[in-house]
Amino acid sequence: MKRGAQESAGRAGQTHASRVGEAQARLDEAGRALRDEQRLVLDLPDTQVPAGRDLFLGEGLRVRHDGRELFGAGGVDLSVRGPERIALTGPNGSGKTTLMRIVSGELAPDAGEVKRGGGRVAVLSQRLDLLDPERTVAENFAAFAPERPEAERMNLLARFLFRGARAHLPVGALSGGERLRATLACVLYAEPAPQLLLLDEPTNNLDLVGVGQLEGALQSYRGAFLVVSHDERFLAEIGVDRRLRLQDGALRTVGAPE
Repeated sequence: MKRGAQESAGRAGQTHASRVGEAQARLDEAGRALRDEQRLVLDLPDTQVPAGRDLFLGEGLRVRHDGRELFGAGGVDLSVRGPERIALTGPNGSGKTTLMRIVSGELAPDAGEVKRGGGRVAVLSQRLDLLDPERTVAENFAAFAPERPEAERMNLLARFLFRGARAHLPVGALSGGERLRATLACVLYAEPAPQLLLLDEPTNNLDLVGVGQLEGALQSYRGAFLVVSHDERFLAEIGVDRRLRLQDGALRTVGAPE
């Protein structure tokens, strides 16, 4: 009787484990289907950049921060040409955000030479604070693309899943994922279209659906971008073709991670 009870318990445990595994598989599949349904598939021809165009050239860039040289004595050199997709990595405090601020034009270096290609540079902050929270999604979009007819703007917002009344919600009332989509719409369809995107840890505050939507938008983007991120799966999905590492005051080209 004891042996029979043990065998019955074993079979029950196996059945339970099997059912749990099947339920988890169904849950994972439903999650993938939801992410696929909400994925952004865009057409962004206006963001295309010719392969030979210089978008940013910085030589001997030096910055003093809290009384110390942030970069090495000779500074750092950075170039962005054509539709390059560049990942910028390095330890915290190495100066990655400072270098991004120089590229955007927000910060002037203390020394060195900067040349810009003239195309529009757009910044996508992880704080997603680019839009006016008091205005609706449609009103913010109109401010970024005033020359587009209203019907065209509404059709474009629908591609970002803002359909009907959702397009007329104030940005301050949006969820994090909705705010991401609204910001992407305004940045990517702005006039003129951005030729260089700067992204500083863009996936930090996003759920899986939001990350997938950002990936879809960047896969459609035809310009150059410089992204700070430690998320290797994200970097692989968006097609990074050059990696730079900022460490100990030096900026070096590195290969793919082992």
